[in-house]
Amino acid sequence: MPTFEVLGFHFGIWKTEAKDTFHYWLEILRDIFPPSLLKQLEKHDSDYAMAIELLTKFHLIVDSMEQP
Repeated sequence: MPTFEVLGFHFGIWKTEAKDTFHYWLEILRDIFPPSLLKQLEKHDSDYAMAIELLTKFHLIVDSMEQP
């Protein structure tokens, strides 16, 4: 996939540097921001069940560009 190649081209760096920089910041952002709502609710069975019930009313659209 050309994702990091395009990112590197956009910022004038090699794709390897773009990939390394992306993953560096990804770890920092994962530490700063809370996990998804479902991850937060997994510990509370009743809230988790309610969230799952509510989510069944929505359609999920998946962007599969990165998938084989």
